[in-house]
Amino acid sequence: MRPLQRPDYTGKPIKKYKDYLEALQTAFGQYCAYCERLDKLDVEHVVPQSKAPELRLTWSNLLLACSRCNRDFKRSQNDSRDGYIWPDIDNPLLYLDYLPDGRVRVQATLKVAEKQKAENTIALLCLDDKAQKQIVLNRARRNTFRVAQQAKENYLKRYSSIDEVLAQAALGHWSVWFRVFEDVPEVVEALWNCSDFPNTGFRLIREKTNVD
Repeated sequence: MRPLQRPDYTGKPIKKYKDYLEALQTAFGQYCAYCERLDKLDVEHVVPQSKAPELRLTWSNLLLACSRCNRDFKRSQNDSRDGYIWPDIDNPLLYLDYLPDGRVRVQATLKVAEKQKAENTIALLCLDDKAQKQIVLNRARRNTFRVAQQAKENYLKRYSSIDEVLAQAALGHWSVWFRVFEDVPEVVEALWNCSDFPNTGFRLIREKTNVD
């Protein structure tokens, strides 16, 4: 998950929640808020409509999600925001660690309560799909790691520019690119500010892993 800084909604009044699609794409880019894939997206209710119908048209309760995350896994399984991490209010980089083999795991240094929230989130969205018949996310992240690591090698050898790195990163999985380049400050800064990833939350990152 990429950390998101939600802007205020300043558009016209909305009567159908799906009409927020364009505003959400402008706010956060063309990526699933959960698995970070570049995909066809749904307007997703963080707290499900069935659990909080009063939030059906509330801007702060809406994100973009691919059909896999929204319809296949999350659905209406969470009763509220409590007990999970959410990219628009939490910093997922403090909770989730992305591995070169494509898997995602909980950060090892988390306190017990925060560890449980991270585990709940991985389970809710099946972010680690190794046990599934179709390992869509693991395979995609594994391939992205390979591309990002080669991009890093080329960049450090001055074979490519930051703009070329960002062009590759724009294909998706921002958190993988962040992990690979986190010791290259100028690329990290560019990832934070890349126009393909608008409103990436500029918050404390992984070196402060003891979340309160």
